[in-house]
Amino acid sequence: MTENPFKKYTLAIAEDYTSTATRIAEAQKKPPRKVYTNMTTLLQECVFLGATRYGTNFIC
Repeated sequence: MTENPFKKYTLAIAEDYTSTATRIAEAQKKPPRKVYTNMTTLLQECVFLGATRYGTNFIC
């Protein structure tokens, strides 16, 4: 009787699949959006962020 050659590799393949699936899911996560508590910290980071967040008529 011959032994199934895939039987001994099944566990290694399953472990590789789960580790790859978790790494792909982690790579596709978006970074958290930065929250500004007041206008001063927003302007200290970049003046142009005000125009993108508050519209093109934003005056600093």
